[in-house]
Amino acid sequence: MSDLKNILFLLFILILVSSVRGQEIADSSKNDGWFNYMQVSYLHGHHTDFEGYRQLLEGNFHGVGFRLGKQSTGRQAWQVVHAYPKYGIGFSIYDLGTENVDELFGKPVSYYLFYSEPILSVSEKFRLNADLEIGLATAFHKYDPDNNPEQNIIAAKTNLHANMSLELYYLLTERIDVAMGISFLHFSCGRMATPQKGINMLGFNLSSTYHYNSPRYKQFAEKPYRRPALIKREKPEFKPYSEISIMAAIGNVQAEPGDWKHKNGDMDSTQNVGPRYFTNSVTVDYAYQFNHKLKIMGGVDFFYDRSVENYYGTTSPDALNFNDKAFYGAHAGLQYVVGKIALMFNYGRYIYKPFEERGKWYMRAGGRFEILPKLDAQISLKTRDERVADWIEWGLVYKYRKR
Repeated sequence: MSDLKNILFLLFILILVSSVRGQEIADSSKNDGWFNYMQVSYLHGHHTDFEGYRQLLEGNFHGVGFRLGKQSTGRQAWQVVHAYPKYGIGFSIYDLGTENVDELFGKPVSYYLFYSEPILSVSEKFRLNADLEIGLATAFHKYDPDNNPEQNIIAAKTNLHANMSLELYYLLTERIDVAMGISFLHFSCGRMATPQKGINMLGFNLSSTYHYNSPRYKQFAEKPYRRPALIKREKPEFKPYSEISIMAAIGNVQAEPGDWKHKNGDMDSTQNVGPRYFTNSVTVDYAYQFNHKLKIMGGVDFFYDRSVENYYGTTSPDALNFNDKAFYGAHAGLQYVVGKIALMFNYGRYIYKPFEERGKWYMRAGGRFEILPKLDAQISLKTRDERVADWIEWGLVYKYRKR
């Protein structure tokens, strides 16, 4: 499982790198070089009281992070639209709490991509950035019914790492920035392994950034500029358009210990993790993009989850039919478009569900990447009971645009 996740992570890196490359305008001496920077950060905070497991996660968490990043210059249109964002790669090491917490959960290490976009410039010295990290966190001590039964929150050694922050930067010198901010951090595996509740943390961070330039051309090597000169140009014209899309996705989930039954209909009593089940999602959406960045959307969902066979009492799984495992919903949401990548969020309500479990509301959060003008790849997390992970959707999206 961890090998598969690492392969998918590397593929995601390659896709992102290819998406930010493209046609560039002519270089000037101020924009020569890669304009890389290094950032070191410290995080400190507490675990949020979610699902009543606060007693297992004693004490505050601490973390140290390191990033290698690039400051965009406006060579591509999307960089101008998004106020010259920064992006790159990084890793962080975390201590989740007390010695008892370390023994139960381990000290995870995260590897991720990050994207940081200015949302407010107070002056030439101060700016406020919205910051997102997406990647993998590994080295967890996972649940084990024999060797680690008390830890029933994280079931996989390798999990999703997601970190959303607001950062206030101050330009200290030509080379150095300092920053402080607040962060919301999440670890989970989307029910690909169980028991799975996920870890959520809220805290503050402090960071220092060192800018440097490694010139590509010899004539600029003697006195390189420390930061790029941003290319000032008008945003490209945008014409609003409507879009109809169809998304088809698959997923894979594992039943929670004690919440699955055998073929004869008897519930398991061993506290071992349950079998795996495939899931399917089909979504039809109408969307309207009214500017360069934002797209609003609404649509209907069809879900099929084979693991719901465990909701039907002592009924044998073989006695259930297609309609017993199918359910439907409707949602509204939005997408935030960055070049070929779109971050998405949906909030929905079930229209029909032949069982009471999983509540009335669900959410979907994830991203889309444009493979072809009419075809996107999608990775998203569907939730149940509003905020509890249900499954990860791996899908393709066909789009028809009408301007």
